[in-house]
Amino acid sequence: MRTNSEHHAKDSAGQIAMINDYNLTKIVNSFKENGALIIRGGDPTVEDFEALSKEFMVPMVHHSISTIERDIVNADATTSTVNKGMDAIPLHREGSYAPGCPDILMLYCVKPSDRGGETVVCDGVHLLETLPDRVRNFVDATVLKWQWEAPRERWQSTLRAKTKDEALTRLEQIKSKFAVWEDFDAKFEADRMYGSYKTLCAIPTKWGNKRAFCNSLLIYHFREASEYYARELFSLTLDDGSPFPMQMLKEISEYAERAACNVTWQPCDILLIDNSRFMHGRRVFSDTSRRILIRMGHIPEGKL
Repeated sequence: MRTNSEHHAKDSAGQIAMINDYNLTKIVNSFKENGALIIRGGDPTVEDFEALSKEFMVPMVHHSISTIERDIVNADATTSTVNKGMDAIPLHREGSYAPGCPDILMLYCVKPSDRGGETVVCDGVHLLETLPDRVRNFVDATVLKWQWEAPRERWQSTLRAKTKDEALTRLEQIKSKFAVWEDFDAKFEADRMYGSYKTLCAIPTKWGNKRAFCNSLLIYHFREASEYYARELFSLTLDDGSPFPMQMLKEISEYAERAACNVTWQPCDILLIDNSRFMHGRRVFSDTSRRILIRMGHIPEGKL
């Protein structure tokens, strides 16, 4: 991997930091400051991408690699393709519907689409600040309640557990690291796990002591179920069981679209995303050769 002198730039929308220096300290500082960072240049390989990710995080296995939704790329399933299909995916926080969602996402471009297929990112801190006062006050005070079911292959791959007892033990370990604003209950019926997870609509960021509109409201309400999106396994309400006000959500979606920024991929680009601050999605495309890989994981205590 070639190492070039550092420079920072913004993409055409002026919102994403870019660096072409693989110095770890510079990458960490830029990532923590900006929340999303493109590393461009040097022609890193997939192996370089994986090695770099291990400098930041303990990689995790996404639950959907056990289904048709993603393809596994490496031996331990910590590298996979992004969600398959060619439809547009609304902005969302990865894994925000369940405990233990990742701290960092890292994406690697093997081949961009010849047209469309941009990854979309939106700074939830900026979005929250730009919302009208009545909307911002509402989401600031809102608790979201996710209810879901996980077939055996999903909970086994996510929790790296073979038995129900191992899964429940692993969940207790995850709960021991909960923030004060999280709550979770789970039970088994036959081989299916049923969970109820409560979390804030506007969450504290992991770095910078800010709050961000960073959740999965938009993808849940505005993406159609498909073979690559098992929407029927989830339900989402406010803490009291009432639905999120749809007119307000449409208004938030309009603000989010104005705040969003496209990542126009180049081969070998690496994109880092702070999953407590930035939501992400993608634009529609038709090029079947597009190939983007993803790794995600948790930051060990004291690492960054």
